[in-house]
Amino acid sequence: MSDPRMILTANGSALQFTGGQPLLDDGLENAALISLFTSPGWCGNGFIKTAIGSDFEQACNQPITRKALNDIRNAAERAIPGATAVVSNPSSSHLLITITLPYGRALSLTRRGGNWSYQAGIA
Repeated sequence: MSDPRMILTANGSALQFTGGQPLLDDGLENAALISLFTSPGWCGNGFIKTAIGSDFEQACNQPITRKALNDIRNAAERAIPGATAVVSNPSSSHLLITITLPYGRALSLTRRGGNWSYQAGIA
C-alpha cells in the first residue's frame, strides 16, 4: 500500500492529484523527503522511538562552494543511512542532488536559487 506522494514546492511540499485522486509514492519519495527536510528538534520526536531530523536543508542554504557541496553530500548521507549522494552545481545558483538508496533506487532533487523546483524517483 502506498501513501499520497509528497512533492517539493517553493513553499515546502504539496500533494499532486489526477482526476481527483492523489498520486501515490512508491515508498521512496516520502521517506526520503521526511528524512532530509525535517529539522532536528522536531516536536513530534517526543512521540516516536527514533528521532527524525537532519541538517540537510541548512547545508543547502549556504553559498555554493566546494566545501558546501561536500557538506550537502555528507548531510544527505547522514539523513538517509546507507545512501550515497552526488551533488553538483551546473551554475552558480543551482544544485543537482542525486541520492541513491541502499537497494538501488534513487531520488533526484533540483534547487534553483533558493527554491526546490524538481524531484523525481529514478529506477
